[in-house]
Amino acid sequence: MSSLSGFLLVLLGFGFLIFIHELGHFLAAKWAGIRADGFAIGMGPCVASYRRGVGFCFGSADARVVRKHGRRPIEMTDSERESSGLGETEYSLRALPLGGYVRMLGQEDGNPGATSEDARSFGKAPIFRRGVVILAGITANLALAIVLFLIAFLVGVRFPAPAVGFVQPESSAARAEPLPAPGTSAELGLQPGDRIVSIDGDPVATFIDVRVAAAMAKPGKPLDLVIERAGQQIAYTATPEKDPATGLLSLGVTPSRSLALTDVPVSREVVVRALARISPKLAEAGVGPGARLVSIDGDAVANYAEAVAVTSEKLASHNAAALAMEFEVPSSGLSDATLGNAPKRVTVPITPEPNLELIASEPRPKKQNDEPTNPDFVPAMDAGIAGFVPLARVDGVVPESLNATTLREGDIFLRVGSTYGPRTSELMRAFRAAPNATLPALLWRDGAEIAVEVRTDAKGRVGVYLGPATELARLARPIETSYDAEGTATDTAAKSIQTMPLATVLSIDGAPVANFMELRAKIGEIAHAATEGASREIVVGLRDPSPEATSMDVRTTLHAAELARIRELGANFPIPEVLFDPEWTVLSANGDPIKAIAMGFRQTVVMVEQVFLTIDRVSRGSVGVDQLQGPVGILHTGTQVASEGFMFMLFFLALISVNLAVVNLLPIPIADGGLFLFLLYEKFRGRPPSIAFQNAAAMAGIALVAGLFLLTFYNDLSRLFG
Repeated sequence: MSSLSGFLLVLLGFGFLIFIHELGHFLAAKWAGIRADGFAIGMGPCVASYRRGVGFCFGSADARVVRKHGRRPIEMTDSERESSGLGETEYSLRALPLGGYVRMLGQEDGNPGATSEDARSFGKAPIFRRGVVILAGITANLALAIVLFLIAFLVGVRFPAPAVGFVQPESSAARAEPLPAPGTSAELGLQPGDRIVSIDGDPVATFIDVRVAAAMAKPGKPLDLVIERAGQQIAYTATPEKDPATGLLSLGVTPSRSLALTDVPVSREVVVRALARISPKLAEAGVGPGARLVSIDGDAVANYAEAVAVTSEKLASHNAAALAMEFEVPSSGLSDATLGNAPKRVTVPITPEPNLELIASEPRPKKQNDEPTNPDFVPAMDAGIAGFVPLARVDGVVPESLNATTLREGDIFLRVGSTYGPRTSELMRAFRAAPNATLPALLWRDGAEIAVEVRTDAKGRVGVYLGPATELARLARPIETSYDAEGTATDTAAKSIQTMPLATVLSIDGAPVANFMELRAKIGEIAHAATEGASREIVVGLRDPSPEATSMDVRTTLHAAELARIRELGANFPIPEVLFDPEWTVLSANGDPIKAIAMGFRQTVVMVEQVFLTIDRVSRGSVGVDQLQGPVGILHTGTQVASEGFMFMLFFLALISVNLAVVNLLPIPIADGGLFLFLLYEKFRGRPPSIAFQNAAAMAGIALVAGLFLLTFYNDLSRLFG
């Protein structure tokens, strides 16, 4: 309800889809000569209605007819009704916008025994005409979807481009294997900036196609990807794995980001705070939500992947010196294009922080007998250096978080449960292992320790964004042994020291250290000065976390392989990609109506296939039932979609229209598909199923639909308030 106008727009759109579905049944009934006594939008109590001879009224017009004539219109013959001056159909609006219906003489979904011997009743119409009436609602929704897609494609709809942004370490995308091809060679794994051209031979137009293809894949079956990199097309194979955060199969990639700082209303404050942490100079220059990075040290950049590449190239020549970053800043609150103003350009010097290592503290389980590995396994990965790891800091609190009043941005975790100095991966696992629980925690806040209780939701989520607390020299639990992608174990420098959690680093080789980034810088200097292929002994000054705060100097060794990895780290682009909008692509027919019709028809067919595929994947278990949405969830999602623009809203309604058609086509007794099956039975057996069977089937259908409604309603509420 944060956007009331968007909510109302979606509610009206959802009602319109139901109206079109029922209108299909209604017009077909009129064509078939079947008497249609009622046409209702919504379910439940009647709010308002109209019937010729009664007029508009609050409540049911039929109630007034009963008071005047002693019978409902449906109980009268056509001649009796006409002689009373009453129209054939009551048009009504019901209290609950969750459905609708057409009431035909001799046909009631929940009461198969309500037949009629009247010549205009449903049961007296030929089977072909009854089949047309039953399928007309489905046909109307599919036709509407084509029309909505057509309109959207004529104007153009914006989607995230099918380009790779971040590749999750150890994900299936990071381990994707290139397929041999003449004249091509490629490294293991997808890379930022790769553009996905096709998946299993199907063309990919948006990043949503990438996500859907992964989510709908058969568990354990690899996908064949064709990607475009540096103007060359390369084939890869990757097996989607379950993402614990979503419960869906995923490749482990995020969409490529543009260089426009996101200006979505709910994210503006987060962007402003994050930029202030990076450099106060950004705010002083007016850089904020809506600003766009255009160049780095004079080199133009088009997207986040290019910015990262240019930054790495620049830093190779002047070792983490300040980079001149040029931004386009909107000159007013209104669109510069609308006002005819050119956005002003400002240049801000920003010094990137050196990269930390991503260290795996456990190996990925190896396959046994070619069986897929545990899809729920997520290797513990933490950012650090030589096995030293910073504490975890709260970088943001989700507004709907259960801990919105408990945790604050900047809080640093010193303890959770009985674990002191938890690494970020340990903290996340501790939360996931305790769903719907309250865990004691110790925080570092405003220079002092504070005890709190942290709540988790049903999925073990806390509702915060975590980052490394590099502003402190205090350490999390060290990683004593690291593992590479092949599972090879290597002892780290931190193992030799055997530091205890929450110890503070005072110096490296006698040079004082004030925070974790200075620790990283000192070790980086040592790595660059070391002889290639040789190890290097260092002296680490430590203060333990005991009340006595004992200080000591401890010797340890940075091994040659460890030094080589550190030398390759360099520094990275200083603004996190999550602060930028996705890189967009526009699906458009470029004003060609014939092309738009073709695109609309194809998109409708694709969506029909995906709905049936979703049902199959739910039955297989690769898509959990907790992913299903009901009316509340659809309205909530639609409210968010409405903020993306009217064309995207039309596209969303087209998707829902297809879903509505397919769900009604399912062979559920009270759905259109179930009723059509009864007609087929009647056609081939010469008689309809027995009333007893139809009653039993109707009760089973009602129970099934009610169960699905309760399940999806629970899922919707869990997402909204869980």
